[in-house]
Amino acid sequence: MLEVTAMQQIFYTPVPPEEYARLGKDFPFPQPLSCPNPGCLVKAPPQKHGFYQRNVIAANFCGRILIRRYYCKYCRTTISYLPSFCLPYFQYTVEIIFTTLWHALVSHHSFSECLNLLKKLFENLYWEASHLQFYV
Repeated sequence: MLEVTAMQQIFYTPVPPEEYARLGKDFPFPQPLSCPNPGCLVKAPPQKHGFYQRNVIAANFCGRILIRRYYCKYCRTTISYLPSFCLPYFQYTVEIIFTTLWHALVSHHSFSECLNLLKKLFENLYWEASHLQFYV
């Protein structure tokens, strides 16, 4: 029996999350020329395999976006193409995660100082310190 695996590829996009979401299926998604699975020996492009929705929380956007999927019929791998403002398994964008880590690690701010700075930078977000969770 063949094992079915899933992969996530990140592609660069200059558009912000709100524009990406607005374009939806009309966004110019990349077309892979071959399967990115290192175990796949066939150099044939995977076929389009629909979309799935994913939550995204950014400084000026909170909502669901479409993620383009492809399927390699030779190695039976599903490939998801994430826009560059997303990280696998995270709802918060790279901008918010990077800014948070920078303030915590590089600037040597305390947790409460980081929250106060981030509240000023990202006014649309509410940062709940007591539960270590972020809310919109």
